[in-house]
Amino acid sequence: MDTSDSNAALPTPARLTATDRPGMVTDMAIHAGIYVRQSERRATGSEASTTAQREECLRAMQQWDTPPDHIEVYEDLGMSAFKDVERPAYERLLRDVRAGRINVILVHYMSRLSRKTATETINELRPLLMNRVRIISVGEHREFHADNQLALTELLFKLQANHEESLNKSHAIRAAKALEASLGGYTGKAPFGFTLVHETRRSADGRPVNVKVLTPDTRHEAPIVRRIVEIVEEWAATGDTSGSCWKLARQLEAEGHLTRGRKTAQLRADAPWDTGTVKRILVDPRIAGFACESVYGTRRDGTPSRRIAEYRIIRDDSGNPVQTYEPIVSPESWYRVQDWVEERHPGGGDWQGQPSGILSAMKLLYCECGTYMTHGGTGSKKHYRCRRRTVMPDQHRGDVTIGAKGIEEYLARQVLAVIATSQGDQATKSVLATALARYAHEQEQQESPQVTEERDWLLAERANLRHERQQQRAEERQERELAERMRALDARIAELGNSERVELPRSTWLPHNGTDPIGPGSWWNQATRDDKRAFFRFFLDRVEVRKAYRHAGQGVPTESRVSITWAGGINLGVLP
Repeated sequence: MDTSDSNAALPTPARLTATDRPGMVTDMAIHAGIYVRQSERRATGSEASTTAQREECLRAMQQWDTPPDHIEVYEDLGMSAFKDVERPAYERLLRDVRAGRINVILVHYMSRLSRKTATETINELRPLLMNRVRIISVGEHREFHADNQLALTELLFKLQANHEESLNKSHAIRAAKALEASLGGYTGKAPFGFTLVHETRRSADGRPVNVKVLTPDTRHEAPIVRRIVEIVEEWAATGDTSGSCWKLARQLEAEGHLTRGRKTAQLRADAPWDTGTVKRILVDPRIAGFACESVYGTRRDGTPSRRIAEYRIIRDDSGNPVQTYEPIVSPESWYRVQDWVEERHPGGGDWQGQPSGILSAMKLLYCECGTYMTHGGTGSKKHYRCRRRTVMPDQHRGDVTIGAKGIEEYLARQVLAVIATSQGDQATKSVLATALARYAHEQEQQESPQVTEERDWLLAERANLRHERQQQRAEERQERELAERMRALDARIAELGNSERVELPRSTWLPHNGTDPIGPGSWWNQATRDDKRAFFRFFLDRVEVRKAYRHAGQGVPTESRVSITWAGGINLGVLP
């Protein structure tokens, strides 16, 4: 890129979400994608690192001779570029580049883009570089593209150096943790009930080593663990079958016991007690002093998750549990608690499990106080409930619940009413257009290899033609020919990726012959839960539920309690 002063104003950059996508690059336009990444989320929630990266990239673009026509920001927070973890924003960036929507990538340093080996990263980037996509490292003042073989060689060295730096750091951390563990130190985050006490111990060669020893938090958390176990043992001794982890959480709140989040005021100062937290404390062998290892669950796609599915006790050669820590409760009490947990909360695995309701775990359904609503209940009593337990000023008191079937069917009817609208107002057309873009984006992920191959060829041809127009001073006739070729390529590329060629499957979703749109035989009645969840994602941005103050919710119409924010942030009101 040329770097002379320019007074041209830059377009306002947009942060992409999972459903957004930039427009197609046409003619000689420059569409820049800024990729920013921060390896760890700060306890304070700070995003200063990615903000600084973004600002540096924007300042660099102000010096370009030709300012970009469009800017998108792709941000991954708490994502490592060294470990083999999914980086959603990075994947969207690569996808948009391959689809011809971005032709310049900016990063603060190449280490933000990748810390994998040079071979792995180049394999990811080779199709982009061959299409003359430019990768600019602002902090290193370097530009990498296929026209400069020396720059590509330098890129390989930088990528490998970044990888080896991360590898050496990883080895050093693992070695330090292994040394601490061999000296009786604890290398993870202290589980609830414990704190970490620093001690200096001697290694085999006599060197002093600072280690962290897992010790019961006698001042704050250990008494709470004892109280939880005490309540469970009382229930078990008296044969009280009404006890549950949910009831435990409510009793802890009633007695004024603080969760760790509320005690430390980090991230969530009003963090409530919930069923998962209580169960995790009860089944943790460390509260009985046993050494254990964490077993992590898996996501729906089979990849490892970061959530602990179970604790596995470490045993000696005789099969006895290894007693490593000072216990908070006796092993006998802990084993009695395990019997109660298995009886009252049977089953293991990841506590989060699969979403139990259609609206679960979608970041879609909220209470009027701004808290996510979660699914609960069984049979005809299934419902969504506000999880917030701490009352803030001007917020509701008591529970906010709404019947699961009622709100799910109400939302389905509202969405189908919008789909059935043939000549709606501009707001309705905007909702349908946004839903169509989201639907097209999903269809694009399933496009055939033939379409992908043709698009790659077209983008390579277009990149070569653009380079040819930039490099040569052609006669007017030649310039017209080049421009005409460019328009033809643009048209075909747009045809392959144009959402207007994809139509919403109205005939599939809507009923025939005026029948009930969600009644027997309808698409809604026969659709799977995952199909219904995807259906809502296309059309809805946010659903908010208000507390029913009359007759504890009995007989209160669902529409009077529910507000819908439609796709694109539009409010259509209650539809007939």
